[in-house]
Amino acid sequence: MALFPAPAPRSQRFDLLCGASRQMYLRGGATVVCVTGSLMLAEPAYRSDVPPGVYLPPPARLHAGESFVLAERGPLTLTALTPAHVICLERPGAMAWIRAIAGCWRGLAHKNNPAGRLGALHNISK
Repeated sequence: MALFPAPAPRSQRFDLLCGASRQMYLRGGATVVCVTGSLMLAEPAYRSDVPPGVYLPPPARLHAGESFVLAERGPLTLTALTPAHVICLERPGAMAWIRAIAGCWRGLAHKNNPAGRLGALHNISK
């Protein structure tokens, strides 16, 4: 049993027609899932935030049922080779984790003190 429920990842679902492209900027650890069809995923060969001399991997190809995890944050271009249905799952940010932990603590604080119950004091006063 987990101490607190993990926040759900943000997700985007969309369809791409054959030959259509979509540029996205995703966090590191984001997962792209190809539900149907086939996709080409391309990161730019060079980015200004990467040290000189470091090159990113060549384009990846995804078919139905496959997924791709983005190692670092940055732009990603999705191009449909055949009509495709895509799901992008982004990792929850720091604020989502803080809210989940705070909600757990709030629930624990009120668990022993539910509203409207007096407990033993109610039985003594009767």
